[in-house]
Amino acid sequence: MLGMLKRLEDTYAGLAFAEAGEREEAMRMADVTECKVGMADVYAAAAFAEAGCHEEALELMGCKPKRLAPPPQACGFLESVGLSGVRVAYGLAEA
Repeated sequence: MLGMLKRLEDTYAGLAFAEAGEREEAMRMADVTECKVGMADVYAAAAFAEAGCHEEALELMGCKPKRLAPPPQACGFLESVGLSGVRVAYGLAEA
């Protein structure tokens, strides 16, 4: 939770610098990098991702594809609901 609050704080601090015209400082404060991908590539990657071609979508976005294998104890359930290869985390919450 503290990590998320820190991230929001940094983002809003960067926003203030961006509004003042300090682009480089804003990007440094918000911990973001300039995107080298055009909008056409973003839309094409979204289309590939929606069609289930995740590797092609990641390649269009300039990302290195990562293969995440689910933990062995979750394989049966995830495969039965069509989510094999999807990373899932389980937790308990008190009601």
